[in-house]
Amino acid sequence: MSTDSIRVLSLNLQQAKPRDRFDEGLKQIAALRPDVVLVQEADKGSLFSGRADHVGMVAEACGLPHHAFLPGRSSWATVLPLVSPRAKSIGDSGTGIGIASRFPATWHGHHLKTNRSLARLRGAHVDMDQPRQVLAGVLDTGGASLTIATTHLSWHVGVGVDQLRQVEAFLKTLPGPYVLGGDFNLRKNESIWPSLVTGKTYPADAPRFQLDYLVSTLPASHSSIHKFAFSDHRGVLADITFT
Repeated sequence: MSTDSIRVLSLNLQQAKPRDRFDEGLKQIAALRPDVVLVQEADKGSLFSGRADHVGMVAEACGLPHHAFLPGRSSWATVLPLVSPRAKSIGDSGTGIGIASRFPATWHGHHLKTNRSLARLRGAHVDMDQPRQVLAGVLDTGGASLTIATTHLSWHVGVGVDQLRQVEAFLKTLPGPYVLGGDFNLRKNESIWPSLVTGKTYPADAPRFQLDYLVSTLPASHSSIHKFAFSDHRGVLADITFT
């Protein structure tokens, strides 16, 4: 990898399920030699994941010394959907998103709003969606700086696009250029920035459509999609060049 590019992987971890394949998947991630890994559906300190720190485990497996985690909800919000959890801060326990990086970073988190009415009842199941957020790191690569971010958007019609606009507006308050990755829950790229990876990512075993994206103000010299031993999503990878 030349010093004028950065290799970025984005992956929905599905809370490391199945758990008995997670170690194998970590080795597969490390074999790609990413400089930055953007993750969604990661846990930290959750009873449901054996108190694991998923972002820390990804960082350790890949030899990435810098990492941060921003939960959107406590694990109990899955079991008790009528409880509205308090807003979380970077480093708190729960379920959310994270970044592991080879480069030092200053971390910035922002919670996204839902500006549309959501259906609350679906038969006997209560679905209030989950709090959504964006985590950004302003990286110092030694020769260049950029803002790289991860997010996991709502699947409710219209809400995900609304939140994507909020993410883009938030990132513009930080120094560019910009790289954004995540599970957008959208079947086409609705970002103001072009997608660096095009192809089906979900469900992982037999993908039918793309939900996972890397978008950027920078170009990519190479991109690919990867299946891992765990997760119901495939990961998207790009070598992003500074031009």
